[in-house]
Amino acid sequence: MRAALRCPRAADWHGRIRAGDKVYVGMSGGVDSSVAAHLLRQRGADVEAVFMRNWDTRDERGECPSERDWRDVQRVCAQLGIRCHQISLVKQYWNLVFATALDDFARGRTPNPDVLCNSQIKFGVLLAEVARRLPAAGAWFATGHYARTAPADCDGDDDSGGGGSAALLRGVDARKDQSYYLSAVAGTQLRRVLFPLGALDKAADVRPAARSAGLATAAKEESMGICFVGERRRFDEFLAEYLPQRDGEILSSDMRVIGRHRGLFTRTIGQAAGVPGMAGKWYIYAKDPATNRMYAVPSRDHPLLRSKVVSAGPAHWVSGRGGIRAEFENAQYGVASGQYLVLYAGDHCLGCAQIQ
Repeated sequence: MRAALRCPRAADWHGRIRAGDKVYVGMSGGVDSSVAAHLLRQRGADVEAVFMRNWDTRDERGECPSERDWRDVQRVCAQLGIRCHQISLVKQYWNLVFATALDDFARGRTPNPDVLCNSQIKFGVLLAEVARRLPAAGAWFATGHYARTAPADCDGDDDSGGGGSAALLRGVDARKDQSYYLSAVAGTQLRRVLFPLGALDKAADVRPAARSAGLATAAKEESMGICFVGERRRFDEFLAEYLPQRDGEILSSDMRVIGRHRGLFTRTIGQAAGVPGMAGKWYIYAKDPATNRMYAVPSRDHPLLRSKVVSAGPAHWVSGRGGIRAEFENAQYGVASGQYLVLYAGDHCLGCAQIQ
């Protein structure tokens, strides 16, 4: 596969826009999207911010995180002298992301809501809403993702003329690269998208740029939780509010009952089983929705926790072609049904498929 591919050359976003070009920046209230807007403003682009609201419930402190983030977006936009807009996509997020993820969790799978959110909401519904509410001919859309794009035809020609498709590449900062979470976004969705942070290092470039510009989010901590869960809640407890509790058995590999679980969604493959009274930790290596059973082994190094081959599908190709059967050189730990298998050729993100 690698030999047949000419790895695309990343397009320099500086060369793709001119002073005065309209750019809508998806801002989350964090430092990354704030710096993305700042860099585009420095470039002379006509920048406006778009804040996406996709969840309504409040966290355990009684405050809605999206309200805090919206205030931070407004503060940064005031500093940069740009307009900001809030677009509510609560209904769409529930239908296209949350309900889909819940269905997977109910079946004992391990979905990744962030992959769905990017493909269905941020680079899907949100882009369509921006075009409908804020029409501007030839406008770009930018985010603070650590990823890069390139012409999909791999011949080095820029695709900024507005037609065709774009290829997706890893971000230069390997620790922050987010191409995995963008792997389900279509190349046609990416053709008018800019990633100003794609060639930057967060610690060496982005944080210092935010401090130098005096941005209100310069010292803001990263949000590491899933947006609808928050950062101070146990994920299984959150899911229990939406899914029925079905107690079941936890068995050893030799079919001995060693404990019980409160629902297949409460543990994923490779996670500690949480069985009391056992010597040492046990880890989940399989789940069976038909019998509502989990299976565990007494060591994190047990071979049953690693997979040499996975089947995934249907496949989504970023710039392109059925299912995938991947064979690994080294067995992979904790492979779970519902996770995304993402394929790369060097830095080029080819696409993804959900593991079966």
